[in-house]
Amino acid sequence: MHSIFSSIIVSTVFLFYYSSSVYNLFVEEDGIIEYSTAIFLLSVSIYLINKLLKTVKVISSKNIGIILFSIIFFFGFGEEISWGQRIFNIETPHFFIENNLQSETNIHNLMIGGVKLNKLIFTNGLFFIFSFYFLAIPYLYAKSNNIKSIINKFSIVIPKYSQSIIFIFFTIIIYLFDHDRISEVWECLFAFTMLMTSINPLNKQEIYS
Repeated sequence: MHSIFSSIIVSTVFLFYYSSSVYNLFVEEDGIIEYSTAIFLLSVSIYLINKLLKTVKVISSKNIGIILFSIIFFFGFGEEISWGQRIFNIETPHFFIENNLQSETNIHNLMIGGVKLNKLIFTNGLFFIFSFYFLAIPYLYAKSNNIKSIINKFSIVIPKYSQSIIFIFFTIIIYLFDHDRISEVWECLFAFTMLMTSINPLNKQEIYS
């Protein structure tokens, strides 16, 4: 399922050669890809919270991984839809009108002191973080009992090798192209991959049982 749906998501980039107008329809603001990303991010958050409530009688520091992940992905969901601003027709606060590149109520499009937070944090920063997450963490988990113990102790969801390979492979394909808003396709791929990882992580038995 992961590879099939990832293929469908990534195939969006090839729509550009069929019809640029169709491609733009998919990747536009509030388009199919953006809302799909938001749905996947929200699904990750809901799934993790649901798992936590079903499998844990007393919430403690041992559940910090699941709790943090659920918060992070809910935040990502909120950012993706500008916290419902356009859906509910909410007026943009003055601060965001002055500092947000799209005059939207979100953090990732802010420009502070001439620095685009989207590029600095949400593109470059997350690229390195998730490269480490998908490449190094599964390897270290398999090779080091100490690291495995820490990861499982705090219920940190980690990807299987197959999930990492699929994600990295399709990431390379996406960034071979230089189309407008190509990052929207990658974000959708990432969100779906994290949903699959949350449902069936490498350490599923250790953190969900």
